Amino acid sequence: MSREDLEKALARGIEILNEFLPVKTYLYFPILYSACVWAVRRVFDYRERILAWQVWIDPDYIKTKPDEFILHFFATHGALSAAYEDEIDGRDMQVLRAAFPALYPVCGLEDAFLRGLFKAELDAADYRRIAAEFGERAAAARDAVTAAEADGDFWKELEAFGMEAAALGIHLLRDAEVQDMIVRLLKERMSGEPQAR
Repeated sequence: MSREDLEKALARGIEILNEFLPVKTYLYFPILYSACVWAVRRVFDYRERILAWQVWIDPDYIKTKPDEFILHFFATHGALSAAYEDEIDGRDMQVLRAAFPALYPVCGLEDAFLRGLFKAELDAADYRRIAAEFGERAAAARDAVTAAEADGDFWKELEAFGMEAAALGIHLLRDAEVQDMIVRLLKERMSGEPQAR
């Protein structure tokens, strides 16, 4: 695998999204990252994968989860357990249940699109911000992708990008390397200047 070829493929992915989404949209990173993750898994049903995010969990599913399940989720997810330590120790189920519908898809199900959408917050371990902004940001992202899909070529182009990335061996890189590469290319595009590697 040539990193140069892979970077060229990622740059083409940015160009593809530029045709369908507003310039400088926050969605470039999560869509490219998701496409790379799904390409590695050899899953090319992008339309279903992006529009049927696991985020849209049935509210009854959330309501029926027992307190012990929710406590275990918060207590066993590293930095998440540190962020909610007081609530876990005090068994403050009101706060934990309120944050659960946002944090479970991101940290528990590890949905690639959502992990991309909240990358900055995950990097900063700012889980409370994810919980607070989740509904609004996820809904805005879904609306923007739904608008982009009006052009029938969107899914075809995204699938071609994913297949190219898979063929170039993107699976040989760690997640963090792929993310860093996408972020650097996006910063170059936004600033017009090459970023340090």
